[in-house]
Parts: sequence; structure tokens; C-alpha cells
Amino acid sequence: LASLNYGLSLGFVVTFALTGLVAAALLHTFRNLAGIEVKPLGAGETFAGGRLAFALALDGGIVAREAIDLGASDGESIRVDVPAGAVRTLSIERDAPTRGRLALGRVTLSSDFPLGLWRGWAYIHFPLAGVVFPAPEIGAPPLPAGMSGPDAYAAGRSDDADLAGLREFQHGDPLSRVAWKAVARGAGWYSKQFEGSGGGGPVALDWSALPSTLSAEARLSRLAAWVLAAEHAARAFALSIPGTALPPSQGRDHRRAALTALALYER
Repeated sequence: LASLNYGLSLGFVVTFALTGLVAAALLHTFRNLAGIEVKPLGAGETFAGGRLAFALALDGGIVAREAIDLGASDGESIRVDVPAGAVRTLSIERDAPTRGRLALGRVTLSSDFPLGLWRGWAYIHFPLAGVVFPAPEIGAPPLPAGMSGPDAYAAGRSDDADLAGLREFQHGDPLSRVAWKAVARGAGWYSKQFEGSGGGGPVALDWSALPSTLSAEARLSRLAAWVLAAEHAARAFALSIPGTALPPSQGRDHRRAALTALALYER
């Protein structure tokens, strides 16, 4: 309008140059996203309170892609360049505040290439979910004594085996293991520790053996801590919770199966 009013030829040049630049930027932003392919690869594992990683593959085809942003709905986006004919593997994360299955949810693919004047985006939904294990209890009691006898599920336990010593009482210890004589003498609260042939072998991590004062989530946290402790000590363990019973074993697969059972427990 100013160029028409004042008859400015140079003003017309600037006006149409800027208009063409904006239109060309819109076209290039669209072409930077058109035809790009995103593939789900897998989901990771984590403990409650951490972040769960999801792996995705970005295939740009025969066209080079510049400044591509990819992110989950509640996480920070990742910006990458994808060369022509290449496939980029990316990992995006989501917060995992509680145990259970965590779905990836909506993924946003966007770009403001080349000049930042336009932003193109697309929403993608993948049926991809990871497992969030219960957060291990901090300061959990030591592992229960091992199961006695050749039968891993024998009723006889090492609770009555040789006394190994005393340790400070921790909240949740069975009352049957409290050193009542020490309490009566005013020496403080202690729990008995046992060892011996009856205490060897696999460890039984039993839901029903935990103190009744513990809530369901507290029991899951303690069992998760014991699973990690058993793995650290290279001891076989059995897990028994309502609806699931795992036989004694050890190794990475057994650890994962036990933690997954704890993560997916439903009351």
C-alpha cells in the first residue's frame, strides 16, 4: 500500500521478494516432513521415579531431512538431521512416576526448517509400552534365610537354625525374631540372625511372610529390593505373590520376570 501510494518501484520489489520468501519457506517446511517414516523399535525398563526410554527409527528416504524434532507428549523433543538414504535410531524418554505398564502415547514429529517462519507437525500413535518396576525399598531388611531341604518349597525353614548374631531392629522385622531378652535388659531393640545348613539354598521371597502392617505397595517395594539383593549376592530365589509363583532360579531373565510380576501386580 505504501508503494502504491508513493509510487515506489523498489518498494514493490521488496514486497514481492518477501512474499515469495515466505511462500517458499512454507513449501520447504512441508517438503521436509512429507514422506518421512517413523518406526517403533522397542521400549525399555526402569524403576518407579525414573525415566523410561523408547527406541524409534527415523527414515527420511532419498531426501535429506534437516532439523527434525521428535518428542513424546510429556518429554523434551530431540532435534536431528537425517541424511539422504539413512536411518537414524533415536531414544525418547517419558517420566515414570508409578509402577506398571507405561505407554509411549502420542509422538509429535515437527520441523521449522528452513527459516523458522513456519512450523509443520504431525501426531503419531504407536502401540508401544514399557514396564516400570516398583521402586526398591531404601534400607530394606536383609534377605530372608534360605529354604532348607532338597525340596525348594519345603515347609522347614532356617528360622530355627544356628544363631549367627544380632543386628539392630528394623521396621517390618518379624516379631518372632526380636531378641526379647535384650529388650528386657534395656539393651535396646535387636533382631536375631540365623545361619547354618538349614538356611542354605534358594531364598523364598513370599508375599504372605511379610508383616501384615505393610501396605501392598510397601510389600512390592521390599520384594523388589530383595530381588536386587539376591541377584547381587548371586543367590537363587523363588517369588510368591498373589496370582504369581516363580520357582527358584537366578540370572537376568529370572530377575526380569520377578520384577515384571511385581510391576504388574493387581489387587
